[in-house]
Amino acid sequence: MSLLLTGVHLVDAVQPEPRRDQWVLIDGPTITQTGRGAAPRADERLDLGGAWLLPGLWDVHTHLRSTTWTGRDPVQTFPDAVLEQGKNAMDALSAGVTSLRVVGVAGWADVAWRDAFAAGRQLGPRLFCCGDAIRTTAGHDPFGGTRRMVAADGADAFVQAVREQILHGVDQIKLITTGGIMGAGHDVMSAVMFLREELTAAMRIARQRGLPVAVHATAAEAVKWAVEAGAHSIEHGYLLDEEAAAMMARRGVYYIPTLALSHLTRDQAQTPDEHAYCTEHVLPDGFRERANRFAPNHEDSFRMAVAAGVKISSGSDQGPPREAALLEIELLARTGLGAHGAIVAATRTAAEVCRAAEHLGTIEPGKLADLIAVTANPLEDIAHLRRLAVVVKDGRVVVDRRASS
Repeated sequence: MSLLLTGVHLVDAVQPEPRRDQWVLIDGPTITQTGRGAAPRADERLDLGGAWLLPGLWDVHTHLRSTTWTGRDPVQTFPDAVLEQGKNAMDALSAGVTSLRVVGVAGWADVAWRDAFAAGRQLGPRLFCCGDAIRTTAGHDPFGGTRRMVAADGADAFVQAVREQILHGVDQIKLITTGGIMGAGHDVMSAVMFLREELTAAMRIARQRGLPVAVHATAAEAVKWAVEAGAHSIEHGYLLDEEAAAMMARRGVYYIPTLALSHLTRDQAQTPDEHAYCTEHVLPDGFRERANRFAPNHEDSFRMAVAAGVKISSGSDQGPPREAALLEIELLARTGLGAHGAIVAATRTAAEVCRAAEHLGTIEPGKLADLIAVTANPLEDIAHLRRLAVVVKDGRVVVDRRASS
């Protein structure tokens, strides 16, 4: 079954300038041709009337949450949590987020939803899964003492914890080496919570088994340890220094800054969408004050990484992903990447983070047809990503809002 999309301007995440008045031919799930002028025949033709066509969007740091970090979670059964996470993933697809990297949920629910979506049992985005996030005892704990992450102590225990994730079919490993903004008491960002031998052991077995490691690391020392040990990506990095940024750039380590985590507070909100999010998803005062306090350091670290040439990708660490993914992209654009850079961070580079760039992340022949069409140019205003008309996944139109727009 072939599908021809006509009347589109391509924002392909390959070159900074759009390609106007194009067509895209899709055969089954795959893009086979793009061009201008006379279009080839296809089984189905869809004229998008001058819409802007982009690769599907990604959020590479999500926990499939329904709201922001509110401290101790309400009592919820595990089945209810699993269903809620699946719904949040499916809702993200309806907003144009065609792929997600899930960096920590309990009980390998992300793996179950990944396989259900891939098998077509439910319609949802592509998921790349980390299973349980792994921390130390007395490590990062935004949940107020509830058991939502695996705790390990000692090199052997970390090796076992990594192997347990591999046993359950994860795509990447997530390690939590420091505290975070959403924490209190012992949960500080300046201290490395792992012993060096613990970090090295966990990283070594993951590399040996061929799995990339995403490392939650906020302070510069933790970032340097993680990069030296072989981290694939650094998550957060609120307190970088120039040496840490240079090491990341030199070794090709990806940076997922999660600007939404430090910037989405009622005190800092700038756009109507940010104000609406912060009104609906209210941070406790303690977390809000920490976010406000560390936001300037976070921006400095982000700009330091940009200047050093670090590869940056888009991940929100907020919920629900249907809202948070777009807010993060907008923050990346405003804080230093610009519209095109933010789109690349949320498409091409995101696919690289998930080791899927051979098949996803750009609009090119041979890539899988995960695409979105919006009704105005997102290179002129990144908020135009919200003007969604069509979502295509695996070459099939799964969302069509043209009649209601």
